[in-house]
Amino acid sequence: MKYRALRIVATVYRVIGWIIIVIGALGTCASSVAAVAGASYMGQRFGYRGGAGLGVIQAIIIIVIGLLYTGLIGVTLLAIAEGIQVFLDIEENTREIARRIRELPGVTAPSPGTPE
Repeated sequence: MKYRALRIVATVYRVIGWIIIVIGALGTCASSVAAVAGASYMGQRFGYRGGAGLGVIQAIIIIVIGLLYTGLIGVTLLAIAEGIQVFLDIEENTREIARRIRELPGVTAPSPGTPE
């Protein structure tokens, strides 16, 4: 197997991308719940009139921005991993095609590393 380090890097990017997506989504949901609970608490404790209604608005803003940001970062890392994988697949396919051409009867293809 060639380019082992690139395969490892692609795997690391893929794993980190999924971790960010999962943890980011859970963190965004937890933050939105905390916004509603905090606004409700402020309303009860200090007589704040916005109460849970303002907390819901804050929660919606947190969810939208948090999921967009998390998705952007996570999908970017997954795309980097896929890009590396595409280059590795192209290299493997090119090597396989060259091998098959050399095996054709009556075809004299140059061996790898020799100038034409």
